[in-house]
Amino acid sequence: MKNSKNILIGCSSLVLMCLASSVLAQSCPMCKESMTNAGQKLSEGFYYSIMSMAFLPMSLVAGGAVFVIRSSYIKRHPETKLSTIGIIREVVKGRFRKDD
Repeated sequence: MKNSKNILIGCSSLVLMCLASSVLAQSCPMCKESMTNAGQKLSEGFYYSIMSMAFLPMSLVAGGAVFVIRSSYIKRHPETKLSTIGIIREVVKGRFRKDD
């Protein structure tokens, strides 16, 4: 019973977040055309600001994932001398290893 309640709360939260994001993320479809008329530099400025706003959340999620993967690997293998890149390689090898 408790598990189904948690699932219902999680699904409801997910639906509310999706609905809120679509309402808050509405944009002007003619912005690109109006910015190109205003000048090339202004248009490029908007382009780079949008790219940086998209890159920041992706890099934070990727950094968090690397941190979690590294900490869980070190807990399972406390004697490891591998760097973070070495740990990621080992985890990826373990994930995609074909068991015959």
